[in-house]
Amino acid sequence: MTTSAKIQEKILEFLEDCRDHSVQEIKKYLEEVNLDDYTEGQFAGSINTLVRNGSIRKKDRGVYALKIGSEKRKTCFVVSPIGSEGSPTRNNADKLFKYIIKPACDECDFQAIRVDKLNDANSITQTIIEQLEEADLVIADISFHNPNVFYEMGFRARTKKPIIHLKTKNEQIPFDVNTIRTFDYDLTDLDNVSEIKSRLVKTIKSFNYKEDEEELELDEDIDTKPSIIPLLYQILDAIADLKKEVKNINTETIGTVIKSMQNSNVNNSSLSSIERDALIELLSNPDSIVNLIKLSKELSFAKK
Repeated sequence: MTTSAKIQEKILEFLEDCRDHSVQEIKKYLEEVNLDDYTEGQFAGSINTLVRNGSIRKKDRGVYALKIGSEKRKTCFVVSPIGSEGSPTRNNADKLFKYIIKPACDECDFQAIRVDKLNDANSITQTIIEQLEEADLVIADISFHNPNVFYEMGFRARTKKPIIHLKTKNEQIPFDVNTIRTFDYDLTDLDNVSEIKSRLVKTIKSFNYKEDEEELELDEDIDTKPSIIPLLYQILDAIADLKKEVKNINTETIGTVIKSMQNSNVNNSSLSSIERDALIELLSNPDSIVNLIKLSKELSFAKK
């Protein structure tokens, strides 16, 4: 990729917040992403190219903004514990954003926004409130029981606009909000990352983002109401866990019976050694019981 192409890519990335930015702000961002080895001619040429091809527009002298069509790209504001630079909390937030939330939003043509990634002159508190009020969608990670996240989640709830909740797998939700439907994620499990990303995409697409007076209507073309999709996934996960638990119980029970029979006194048993061995084999392999029943039925039918 040429230097000019890299400059153009980063300029578009910087202007993704759809706000007006000066040339000085753009250059500062290029410096922050370690792209400062360019000439003034390359920078000016990159700006002119983006303006000519309709990617950005000039708002004022030395001020530019992303050019949007008649339909603005929808926004998803991400609420999560962020923590300080280099902390485990920041590491978790960055991975969640990079590997799950942003790819899912990109697939749905949403712009994923996290407050610390915004280039905004306003105060952080003001920016957060504006995003909670105006964003088409909010995704909230309620992991680690961060009070700011719970406050922001409650603020969003009053707008009656779409919100999706996430939490780390096996983490318990506080009693006051344990009825909240969430998606559990595990960043150490690649299969889980792929599954949660897929679930997010389906849920994001299930909402109707057109406002009708004060309330958001549900899309009539969608069979399943978006508000219950996380619940349905929770039910499926619970069923899968239950099946696994039942299987483990059955395995343990069969093992106990076999062990008990093996340790029993053969002389006192009412079963012959052949019968005992056959029973142990059947208990060890339940499928053989089904096959034995089928064989019995076929033999009975043949005799008739």
